[in-house]
Amino acid sequence: MKLQDYISEEEILKIFTDFVSVEGHKDVEARESNSAKFIYNTLKAEGIEVELDEIEKNRPNVYGYLRGENEGIELMFNGHTDTIPGFTMDFEPFKPFEKDGKIYGRGTCDMKAGITGYMATLIALKRAGVKLKNTVMLAGVIGEEERSKGTERLIKENIVPKKVIIGEPTELKPSIAHKGMEWIEVKFTGRSTHGSRPKEGINAVYLASKFCNEVREDLQEKIEKKTFDLVGHGTINVGVIKGGNDPNIVPDECTVQIDRRWLPNETLEEIHKEVEDLAKEVTEELGGKYEVRALREFTASMINAPHSIDRDDEFVKDTLDSCEKILGYNQEPVAFPAWSDAGLLSNHVGSKCIILGPGNINQAHSNDEFCKKDEIIKAGEIYFDLALKICS
Repeated sequence: MKLQDYISEEEILKIFTDFVSVEGHKDVEARESNSAKFIYNTLKAEGIEVELDEIEKNRPNVYGYLRGENEGIELMFNGHTDTIPGFTMDFEPFKPFEKDGKIYGRGTCDMKAGITGYMATLIALKRAGVKLKNTVMLAGVIGEEERSKGTERLIKENIVPKKVIIGEPTELKPSIAHKGMEWIEVKFTGRSTHGSRPKEGINAVYLASKFCNEVREDLQEKIEKKTFDLVGHGTINVGVIKGGNDPNIVPDECTVQIDRRWLPNETLEEIHKEVEDLAKEVTEELGGKYEVRALREFTASMINAPHSIDRDDEFVKDTLDSCEKILGYNQEPVAFPAWSDAGLLSNHVGSKCIILGPGNINQAHSNDEFCKKDEIIKAGEIYFDLALKICS
């Protein structure tokens, strides 16, 4: 039994290009609502059980189900329905076109190709009349490009899958681990005085500068000594520094903002402590005070944690088998270079997650974003084969 016995390549690509034409991001009033409705209407037309779950105005998740005999959700296909805006793309972002076997447009790679594969899988299973033992679910979720409110909703509402495929772009390589992402702010407070008498004050910019130098020369090296299978070492980056109001005033405040990518074998407490210890050393040497906080207003409220699944897990083996069957060559698991909602599902509800989708992550958010046609089709074939293996 094959996917294209029940849905043709032409039909899949028509769904895909129509889907890419639907604009859904933070800069339009409709937000993700039209993208969710597109998925809803596509599945509804096939007689598939589907519902919308509005989280905020114009921001619904969309859920499609093919129910099995057993209780619970055995396999979830999870994907975010938002894209980033078109910005300064090389072409009209929401008017997809084909060239040299690739389809161009905003969201083609990240991640409407993956979601199209999900829709094709559910449609083919429904048309085939497959009697399922276990439930297959499609979850189109809002806001992964911002704060992951869509997947957080699943967790809060106890919509708990045992296994999850997240179709972010991996070039169809099963990705079983990724780093966490924590944004940290360190605010240094000194003592202001006139710029002509700098030694009478405590220059907060100097505190922050000393701190940044220590991050680069000492802390970064320590971080890179610790590694984890496939993902390598963690990273730290000083991305923002703000301080001072006028050249003739010794600044009494300076803020540093950090991006810290952390490993599955590190803890949130550890990575905050290493930053706090360094800030403490600086103020003990130069004076002043410091305050460390997580920039939680910009990241997932449930923490952008790292993710990993054992390479010997049965779900990993099944996924590798399906990939090898469809692609015709042996696969090895890899790491995902970015963050995904797997970090939420695996840490909060214990779901086993694999990131696996068409497209190259380097194309995500790019000015010439595209996805290869053959990868879109093969993604659907892999998902279909995996759903049959796990749920029928």
